[in-house]
Amino acid sequence: CGFPSIPLMLLTHDEGEKLRQLCQSNTSASLVHAELEVLPDHYPRRTLRLRLCQASALLLSGIGILYGIIQCFNVEVGAEFLAAEMAARARGIRCACIDVDMNQFWSRLAWAVLPHPCNLMRSLLSWLAFPRVCFQFLFPPRGNVDVLGSMLLHAISFPFLTWVAFIVAGFCASFVTNHLLKLFGFGVEQAGESAGVVAK
Repeated sequence: CGFPSIPLMLLTHDEGEKLRQLCQSNTSASLVHAELEVLPDHYPRRTLRLRLCQASALLLSGIGILYGIIQCFNVEVGAEFLAAEMAARARGIRCACIDVDMNQFWSRLAWAVLPHPCNLMRSLLSWLAFPRVCFQFLFPPRGNVDVLGSMLLHAISFPFLTWVAFIVAGFCASFVTNHLLKLFGFGVEQAGESAGVVAK
């Protein structure tokens, strides 16, 4: 089950208006025809089954709940990326996309948490660099962005409704995630208690 290859066809206003006028005219209604050429498209499409699996994973992981509740409060999420891109273009700074789409998100996540030697080495190097990064976070070098100061300024600029949305969304998302993790460990806990491995 999936989406059709061509769900709809969009025309520009001028071309659509021209076709409508030709179809409404009595003289040339039988002579009206249109040609459609489908060009090769290699963009990866998501089937309905894949979309349902991804939506369920987002909901159970708490991410879907977090963003869903924030959107219920009419808090615009993601506009900061567009604003940053516009500011970078105005200053002639090239931007690089480091985000992934939904077709690659879960595979990238699974590959990142897989305990193979490359990931273990990256984790070790990250922990070794943690003191240096923490020091630069608190005392940024000259010419770098003051992340801590920017965070404080942005936090002060948030309206009260945005804070309420963040707090409610974070509480609900963590509530679902914590209880879901407890549910996964409930069976193991009961088996350990019945076998006498752990105390109640």
